[in-house]
Amino acid sequence: MGKRRTYTLRFIMEMLVVFSVLATILIEVISSLHVNRTSLSTNYLENNYQYAKKLARNTADILTVLQNNVDTIARQAGEKPLVEKDLDDWYAANRQNFHSLFITDAEGHIQKVSPLKSGVALGTLLTSHAVRLALIQKKPLISEPYRAVSGRLILMISSPIFDKQGVYQGFAGGTIYLEESNVLNRTLKEHFYGDGSYVYVVDQQGRLIFHPETKRLGETVLLNPAIQQALAGKSGYQQIVNSKGKSYFAGYTTESVSGWIIVSQTPTSVIDESNHKLLHNLLMTSLPFLLLTLGIVWLIAKNINTALSKLTHISDESGGMDCPAELTTTSKIYEVQKLYQSTRLALRQMNRKLRQLQSEVEKDGLTGLANRKTFDACLQDALRSEIPFSLILLDVDRFKRINDAFGHVTGDEVLKQVAQTMLDTTREDDFCFRYGGEEFGILLQGDRHLFAYQIAERLRQMIEALDNPTGHPVTISLGIASYPLHGTEALDIITCADQALYQSKAAGRNQTTSFRLGIESLQP
Repeated sequence: MGKRRTYTLRFIMEMLVVFSVLATILIEVISSLHVNRTSLSTNYLENNYQYAKKLARNTADILTVLQNNVDTIARQAGEKPLVEKDLDDWYAANRQNFHSLFITDAEGHIQKVSPLKSGVALGTLLTSHAVRLALIQKKPLISEPYRAVSGRLILMISSPIFDKQGVYQGFAGGTIYLEESNVLNRTLKEHFYGDGSYVYVVDQQGRLIFHPETKRLGETVLLNPAIQQALAGKSGYQQIVNSKGKSYFAGYTTESVSGWIIVSQTPTSVIDESNHKLLHNLLMTSLPFLLLTLGIVWLIAKNINTALSKLTHISDESGGMDCPAELTTTSKIYEVQKLYQSTRLALRQMNRKLRQLQSEVEKDGLTGLANRKTFDACLQDALRSEIPFSLILLDVDRFKRINDAFGHVTGDEVLKQVAQTMLDTTREDDFCFRYGGEEFGILLQGDRHLFAYQIAERLRQMIEALDNPTGHPVTISLGIASYPLHGTEALDIITCADQALYQSKAAGRNQTTSFRLGIESLQP
């Protein structure tokens, strides 16, 4: 009969500890990756939804301004017939907004057009569905995008002309060529980032009217789940798979003036890169601790094995006689207890590390500031305390140009420099956070609205004076709202601060605006 295989106590203890430590590390890794994936997924979904709502407001403001301009042309034409120079002056003032301006008679014949080289001759009868609809309804309209005889994909904004007696004389119209550079796509293109995020716009018929790939304009995307939800009158966010089989975190909403659907989305693959970095950091952090633990266990096991070896040796030499009384109590139980205590300490340290890593998920990985999720929780705490506070939202001006001109690495350095300046400018108990993209915010507890304005202005001036990596001045625009002065709900405070920020942008950037009644929409 073969000799039965035996194992030393030291070997068993080493294997037990190795298994325990590896199991703990595995649980830590799985938990951390799950927490990271869940947190980032929620952040991307919420951020894209907020971006979609912001772009919807911006687009609505732009369309309102364009419609007001055309309304003014129609009103002046009704009071006094415009000459060609009058329309040329209007076009010169609005060439950033329209590709052409024109006036028709009551049958749809072109009476005036600017510029003359737009391709439509005076007297031409316009027959498109958009023109027919404007002639029939005799009211201000923003048309559905349509393909003109010239082959261009066109959006027409029109307003009826009535003379002083109220007789219909035709309409004034402005055209936007959707496949060429225009005021709408210039606004929407400012929100592209290097992680694959992008924005697209769909009309009420489910056709693409803005997309980074211009060749897709006019394509129908009714099968897209986000578009289906938006056409059903819903706004929100969800993870979707597009027509090309790619998965995205999508936020969507409907623009109020035209009814267009605006979607902001980020590929879900961005989470894989984040998880790879997190896994690498966990392994690099845990490996030294694992080796240290194994070294300690080896020493303890060696001491126990030495004591047992001596006991076995004495037993063999005794020839089966009773062992001396002093050998009945050995040190092995004490050392096992010490091993247990060491392992328990190791597990506690690993748990503390897990909690630390989970805490790090609540911070923005680039700037080290609190992220959007942490800001939401902090804002709710501030509202529950009912202590007055002010919210400052700020946005790096023309950040896309920085990325385009100097690269995303330099752009990231600019964002980190802005974040550090925020920390240097504010007090220790002020709460600084990254709202998303190039947007940041500061929550000032218990401060007067005027004091918040002074903090914002000081921050703006310091950032403009920084010696930044681009070698050129970097500016920011800021908006301020206060609780309870401007609202008692989180959404009210954020919306007011965001509207004030947009007013700073619309007024020329590099300035601070405090929210007040009357800035909710851009006036013509």
